[in-house]
Amino acid sequence: MKKMLNLFMGSLIILFLAACTNSMSSVDVTKLEQSANSGNYFDQYKLALLYEKQQNFKEAFNWYLKSAKGNNKVAKNILGNYYLEGRGTKKNYKKAFNWYEKSSNDGYFDGINNLGYMYDLGKGVKKDKNKASQLYERAALKGSIRAMYNLGISYKYGQGVDKNLVQAYKWLDLVRFYTGFSKDMNLKWSSRKCLDELSLIMTAKEIEEAKELGNVVIKNIEWFSEEDKN
Repeated sequence: MKKMLNLFMGSLIILFLAACTNSMSSVDVTKLEQSANSGNYFDQYKLALLYEKQQNFKEAFNWYLKSAKGNNKVAKNILGNYYLEGRGTKKNYKKAFNWYEKSSNDGYFDGINNLGYMYDLGKGVKKDKNKASQLYERAALKGSIRAMYNLGISYKYGQGVDKNLVQAYKWLDLVRFYTGFSKDMNLKWSSRKCLDELSLIMTAKEIEEAKELGNVVIKNIEWFSEEDKN
């Protein structure tokens, strides 16, 4: 139960910070800027969130960059997103890959998953489905629900791994479980659609095996460490 609570607390951290920055008085923002300018990487990150909420992506990018250089692994991952999407800066897949790799090397679950995505599609790096699936599994075992979905799809179609419907069902069923109260409707319903498709071609015994394997994952998954929340 404690591990599951850590999952949801970790998932809410960005929403919590955004809410905090939104409710700040001008005095609070001044203090935040002073702290950020002094080199506090976490306050640099919070300031970036504030600018992002105001849709000032260029300024947000600048503060994420400063925070990342202060060794904030979450900011490193977000920089990868900015370069991938061309938000607040010019689109650059190679730089996106490099920042995802830095975040991944720090052990951040989203950075690991996003690095897998780059290998999966060959963005900023030579396409390598095998490497992608390995990264997806590593991220999934750290509690990345998006990585669980990516890994399930990999097993469903045999991309980077041997096709295995039991493994596919296992990971997608975990996504179904953990997105029960999610606002990510695309991920929520995509996983359910895939499960419906699999249930038509799998036996009841295979599905039961997949669910049992999923229970083992739940018991042994790493979820988020305290460091991942900072």
